[in-house]
Amino acid sequence: MFRAILVLALSQIVLGHSGKQYSTFYDKEDSRDFYKRIGAIVRNSSAPWKAGVYSKPPSYFHSGSIDLPPEAEDLPIVAVYGDLQLPQAFDARTRWPLCQSIRDIRNQGCCGSCYAVSAASAMTDRYCIHSHRHETFVFASFEMISCCQSCGYGCNGGFMGASWQYWVAHGISSGGPIDSHQCCHPYPVDVCSRTGGKTVPTPACSTKCQPYYNVTDDVYDRRYGSVAYRIHDWEYHIMAEIYENGPVQVDFDIYEDFFAYKGGVYRHVTGKKENGHAVKLIGWGVANVNGYAVKYWLAANSWGPEWGERGFFRIVRGENHCGIEKGVYAGLPDYHKHKRMTVE
Repeated sequence: MFRAILVLALSQIVLGHSGKQYSTFYDKEDSRDFYKRIGAIVRNSSAPWKAGVYSKPPSYFHSGSIDLPPEAEDLPIVAVYGDLQLPQAFDARTRWPLCQSIRDIRNQGCCGSCYAVSAASAMTDRYCIHSHRHETFVFASFEMISCCQSCGYGCNGGFMGASWQYWVAHGISSGGPIDSHQCCHPYPVDVCSRTGGKTVPTPACSTKCQPYYNVTDDVYDRRYGSVAYRIHDWEYHIMAEIYENGPVQVDFDIYEDFFAYKGGVYRHVTGKKENGHAVKLIGWGVANVNGYAVKYWLAANSWGPEWGERGFFRIVRGENHCGIEKGVYAGLPDYHKHKRMTVE
């Protein structure tokens, strides 16, 4: 009986997300007018952030994270680090300066693939952080989008936890920007300017590396995770996980005003909810806003470096604002499994 109820609930979740990437507000209003309207409302609200006008319409900024109830996931929940003395501010970019990937901002383009893009980005960071010599391996989001059936619905959205489980069970090949020749599977979707903002069809799965790469079959290129888990949704545990092990993946509800974010500490002010969006948390801090201390998370988005604070943004911390602390995912790399798998 419970299983039947769970299946029905999951079906409703999927129907509520897939096929509804965005509302039609940008079809009814010129994008420049939209940004100006949001900006005026934010300024008058005394919010701790500023909105601005982008050359790209909001329809170019895609999301795609679908929430699952905890009972639908087979992931352990980690809640440790009870005695760590954490700093008031922390930035993974300065804690691990040799891991360039923490500074990189990916662009998911016209694909609802944030669940895969932010997961691959965090995996890449952690692979570097936990290696003895800060080894680099850029994980591709291609496989989670195109080949992993349990991860979701390709460019129509997917699941964060399943993406981390796929890393452990099947491994993930190397990736890079679209048209990159230095990897097995470059990102398969172009920026939105070539599609008019419409979600592209999910690219077909392939187990062959691109012909320019020095490996033919991706089985010889895969790297694996050793464990995938979910972090307890208390602020301290999330901070401790980032401090000890590196960036984590989270999702939150985005509203219309988030598209216009230019800087500061985001707090939802106006507009209706659009969708769930997965991003990477890399740190935290406290901002002084008009004499008040505002705690924030520091996050990397996947909308390119032209958006926000050079691709990054800050959002209110410690109150599960927009649900950003309710689903936090991570894992640890395995540096030997790929050798065993290729021998077998």
